[in-house]
Amino acid sequence: MRVTHRMITDQVMANLYNITERLLRVQDMLSSGKTLRRPSDDPVKLNHVLLLRTSIRKLEQYTANVEDGLSWLNLTDTSLDQATSVLQKVRTLAVQGANGTLTPEDRAMIATEVEKYLEELVGIGNTAYAGRYIFSGTETLTTPFVLAGGRLTYQGNGASIQREISEGVVVAIGVPGDGLFFRGFEVQSNEGITLTVGERFAVNGVEIEIDGTMTTLEDLVRRINEDPALKEEVYAFTDGKRLFLRSRTETPIDLVDVSGTFLQDSGMLDPANSREAWGILKVVRDLAEHLRENRVDLVSGEDLEKLDQALDLLLKVRAEVGARTLRLENALGRFEDFTTNFKKLLSLDEDIDVAEVVVQLQEHQNVYQMALAAAARLMQPTLLDFLR
Repeated sequence: MRVTHRMITDQVMANLYNITERLLRVQDMLSSGKTLRRPSDDPVKLNHVLLLRTSIRKLEQYTANVEDGLSWLNLTDTSLDQATSVLQKVRTLAVQGANGTLTPEDRAMIATEVEKYLEELVGIGNTAYAGRYIFSGTETLTTPFVLAGGRLTYQGNGASIQREISEGVVVAIGVPGDGLFFRGFEVQSNEGITLTVGERFAVNGVEIEIDGTMTTLEDLVRRINEDPALKEEVYAFTDGKRLFLRSRTETPIDLVDVSGTFLQDSGMLDPANSREAWGILKVVRDLAEHLRENRVDLVSGEDLEKLDQALDLLLKVRAEVGARTLRLENALGRFEDFTTNFKKLLSLDEDIDVAEVVVQLQEHQNVYQMALAAAARLMQPTLLDFLR
């Protein structure tokens, strides 16, 4: 084969290009600290790197959820501890008020002190975390408890704030206030109720019609809760089998079948399926009233009994909060370990060995210099040399 000067030049330039390309790649690795700069560098390893990065991002989100949940639960526990302390002071006053030697004026003075503690308990019930009320259920932007003219009102709902701590796993971090501080009058249905299209019933004078869009209890709950006329008076919820209606105050709910017998058939008109208002705030408020009315029999009997029940309930709720806190703390420890391990694996896949890359860079620079020297020797003849 005849070798021409053009062929030699093309081959030399191609070799210089390949050496320069390798040199540039090594320089890029050294300046970035990464072995993978583009998918073509190593498609298999890149896929592994992307999976690791996705896992790390998920862990970081779960970690943020857990940390937020822990802050929420810690504040909840602190608030419940304060409520326990106040309630114990109220119980001490109730014992004093039950003393038969006291005069009505003495009990009126004790009632005034109890009312001050009631206001303090309302303040504890309205505790907020980062602008969100912790005892409002999922209505976290709404002040949960209002005490006006001796009338108690709960403005939240019975749902609980939740946080996802792993794939498909959620933990309740909230304690709805209606399960502890104040629960209004409540009625519930029997299990397995039937929704019949066209039937109508009234809640506090507001008619609700079961139409074709209501196929589940959740649909009926949504319809009741979205009614603007009922929003300030009643809220509904379900456990999947039964329908619950709960008043925001002590006032009993007025229920009437308008068309059909939905309420009657569901058992919601049965007195056995109703519960009177209750909760820490109501117990303390009733105690203050009984002290002012000089009802020693109620103070020494019913009121002290209910105060003990309220203290037991506080202890139970605090135990539940403690169990949730422990679960989140354990999860946080696992996430930190997992994140550290995944980052180590990611570093092994994409981070360079600096010493090794520096050696490679030196080798490529030497090769490049030698290639330039060889090309200079091989391509010395010019056009003038040929003309001579």
